[in-house]
Amino acid sequence: MGGTVTGEHGVGMEKINEMCVQFRTAELNQFHAVKHAFDPRGLLNPGKAVPTLARCAEFGAMHVHNGELPHPELERF
Repeated sequence: MGGTVTGEHGVGMEKINEMCVQFRTAELNQFHAVKHAFDPRGLLNPGKAVPTLARCAEFGAMHVHNGELPHPELERF
C-alpha cells in the first residue's frame, strides 16, 4: 500500500518495530544522531519515537558486525 507507519501522530510504542522494517540502518543511524544531538543523556521519552538500535537488532532488521552494534555510545534498553 505504500505510505509510512506514522503520519501526523508520534510513533510511541505501538509502531516502533515497524520503523525497524521501514527504514534502513543508515536512516536509523541518522535518526539516532539527531536524537543524541538534542538529548545526549537519553532522558526524553527513552525507547519511544526512535527505535533503539538493540531493539532493531532483536527485531532482525539491523546488521550487527562482529557482535558490535553501531553507535556504542547510545544507551541500550
